Amino acid sequence: MMMVFNNQKKLKKFRLKGIKVNTKPLYFGFYGLISLETGRIDSKVLESFVQTIKRQAKLEGGKYWFSLNDCIPITQTAIGTRMGKGKGNFFKHVAFVRKGQILCELSVFDRAPAFSILKKAASKLPVKARIVTY
Repeated sequence: MMMVFNNQKKLKKFRLKGIKVNTKPLYFGFYGLISLETGRIDSKVLESFVQTIKRQAKLEGGKYWFSLNDCIPITQTAIGTRMGKGKGNFFKHVAFVRKGQILCELSVFDRAPAFSILKKAASKLPVKARIVTY
């Protein structure tokens, strides 16, 4: 069953537990990033991550696939608000990442440029990630 998040609905705070088990680590490309810990990725950080890979892969003539979606809304009340005034307004969107989840995949002709692209992209993320090959 697939969960669909509507941007108008305010969700309860929850913690993501468990490990994402992949029988086959890569589906589309020859190189990829796999997360080593569970965490949240902000939409601005995710956009920076995506732009880094797109820009570098375009120079190398490669293809890329992303498996992250920042569809979970986060709310926040104003600083001076007293308690009992309800849930706050939408503040930002995040993507949850589980341990063992594939973050992105890359298909580039040579190994060295692929590793440099993924290493640069992994430095943008707040979670630890490892480069995997097919």
